[in-house]
Amino acid sequence: MTANAADFAGSVCGRRYEKEMETHFRDCLLFYLDGRVRFERYCYGEAACLVFSVWAHGFDADGAILWDKEPEFESQRTALPRVLTDIQESGTALQFDNLRKRYILTEEFATDKANGYGKLKVFLLRHRK
Repeated sequence: MTANAADFAGSVCGRRYEKEMETHFRDCLLFYLDGRVRFERYCYGEAACLVFSVWAHGFDADGAILWDKEPEFESQRTALPRVLTDIQESGTALQFDNLRKRYILTEEFATDKANGYGKLKVFLLRHRK
């Protein structure tokens, strides 16, 4: 499936998609205007925190996510979505690797300063030609 990661970013800065029906972890995919993708895994509970995150620079022609660096641990590598296999509900639900659990649009954000997308960068990305 041919896809452009920037198409899932919306019109402001980016969008967050969260994996549905997760019980132990909160897996999120963030798509940005410049085509970058960030995977984030959080744990639940009293000590909820970011477990790990990985950046990608988009999709290849077959819909495979082009991860910048593979995680060191096997449990982290198996958590990563690999290939976009279906786009559902007008782009608000994404299916990867033909798995039942989808990533559902949960948020559209104007900036993401913590990940390097402050107001100036977003302005420049939105006005580039």
